[in-house]
Formats: sequence, C-alpha cells, structure tokens
Amino acid sequence: MTQGNIEKLEPLYIAPSPTIRIQGEKVYRIDVAGLRHYIREKNGQTYKSLTTFLSAVMPKNRFLQSWREEMAADLGSPEKLDEWMEKVADYGTALHIAVADYCRNGYVNWYDFEDWAYNYLTGAGLKAGTLQTAVRELTKDFAGILQFFYDYDVRVIAVEIPVFISAGVATLVDLVVEMDEKNYQATPPEKRKRISAIINLKSGKSGSSFEDHILQLVGERWAFNETYNQSIVNVFNLSPSNWKETPSYKLTNHTKTVEEKEYVDQFQMYLQLAKTRGVLSEPTKTFPMFKGVTEYGEDPTNALTLRSYNEFAQERISTYEKELTKDSTII
Repeated sequence: MTQGNIEKLEPLYIAPSPTIRIQGEKVYRIDVAGLRHYIREKNGQTYKSLTTFLSAVMPKNRFLQSWREEMAADLGSPEKLDEWMEKVADYGTALHIAVADYCRNGYVNWYDFEDWAYNYLTGAGLKAGTLQTAVRELTKDFAGILQFFYDYDVRVIAVEIPVFISAGVATLVDLVVEMDEKNYQATPPEKRKRISAIINLKSGKSGSSFEDHILQLVGERWAFNETYNQSIVNVFNLSPSNWKETPSYKLTNHTKTVEEKEYVDQFQMYLQLAKTRGVLSEPTKTFPMFKGVTEYGEDPTNALTLRSYNEFAQERISTYEKELTKDSTII
C-alpha cells in the first residue's frame, strides 16, 4: 500500500510450507527530497536499491541511453517518458500480483481474472485507448508464465520477496522456485533433476541479456543467499513471448554465463567501488525542524534542530504507520 512517497513492501506470496526458512520481513521504500532508498523494518538500516546502485557504478549503456532519448522525443518530453515508465512498472506489478494470487489460490478463474485486470490497469491510469490492448497482453503474458510452470513442474517458494546485502543494497526477488532442470516432457519423474533457482520476470517480449540485467540477477542471488543463509546457484530470466495460438515464453538460463564471465567478481568489484565513492552510505543531507516558540527579535536558530536523513525518514514512516492504523479503524 502507498501513501505519498512511502511504500510498505512485503512478500506477495510465500509457500505455506517452504523448503527454505523465510521470515518474510517488510521493508519501506521511501522517496524524500529526491532521494529513494529502502529502509528495513527489522533494523532500520538504509539501503540503496540494486538497480540504483548498479546504475551509479556501471559504465553508461549507450544503447539504453539512445533508447531513452528517442522515446522521450517520441512521447514529447522526458517527463512523459517517466510517466510511461511508471505505467510499464505498474504493468509488471500486475503480472507479479497475478502470479502470487495463482499460487495462493491454487487456480485461476479466467473470467474473474479479466475483471481484475481491467480494474487494476484502470486504477494504474491506463485510458480506454490502450486499456483493452493492455488487458489482452496481460492475460497472454500471464498464460505464458503458467505454461512455464507446467512445462518445468515449478513449485513457487516466494514471489517478490525483499532481500538485503549487508554492504547496503536491497532489492525484491521476483520468483524463488524449485523446478525441473529441463523441460523433460516425456521423461519419467524419477529421472528428472530438480533445482532451486532465482528468476527475474521481464515484461518485455525480447528477453533479457544486457550486462546490467545479468548483474541484477547476480545481485538478487547474492542478496537472497545472504539474507536466508542459502546457496542457490541457478539464475534465469523469464519473459513472455508474443504468442498467437499457444501460450509460450522465453526462459534464459544465465547460470553458466555468470560463472564463465566471472560476473560475481565484477559485482564484488562494483560493490567496492560503490563503497569508495560513498554510493552506499546514508545520505548526508539534513532536514531542518523548528520546535517551540520564537518571540519577535529572538534568534530562530534557538528553536532549530537538524535531523539526519534516517531520522527524517523514520519520522515519516512513523506518521505513515499511524495514518494506516487510523484508516484501518474507520468503518
């Protein structure tokens, strides 16, 4: 749920009897004074998001920069591009929610799903001109993911679970699963190999193999294994395909690529670079607050205190929680 510039995040789904001991703790995503961070409910520590951290230390991707510039020109302004990107993010969130509900309920009623998709995407701000197409695409994408679940006999452990790297990075893992190593089809169950994996869902139809996307998987795996003292090795990107007759998807296994191209060492190097540059440090920005009364002719600084970023953020979180409690008591 959101309110202003604070969003309280918790796992969308955790399996009733997970084979991995998961606490499912909450994290606040807070945006104040143009600064966006995660703040962990458990210890109040401030974290940079994984994508923000990577974008701060990696060389700029010329292709992506050119794409952003072209899209901004096509849409009319950088602000309209940001608005469009928010809609894309909302679409991705809808897909995650649909997957979580499917896992929780154990089924999907397609009539109910269509009604839900219309309501959700309407609430996200999609207009009549694009709403029909978006609902149709969301339905197809969701069906593609369910086809993957069927083909690989997937058992979902968690959906959108917050995880942390102690150096100061936080993110959400889209899917933690147990699955067949391959699409075995006619192979008897007793001859199939089962694996645990981290899967990142991509809503684009072209799949994902950019270096930053692979490093994102490395970071998600690192954070999950550190948070829950695990040793998951396998990492995949899963994206829907533009199918016409039968649900399909694109599953890309990046596990060997991560090892062969030494992406873990590269990620660790970026972590060290971020520490050196202060990227992962708590923001040094302070926030003024006045208390009491200043009489005419008195020095106003006598009533002034400066709060750190974390102190200010914690105050906003406290206000946010109080308002949530108040709202929940209204009948």
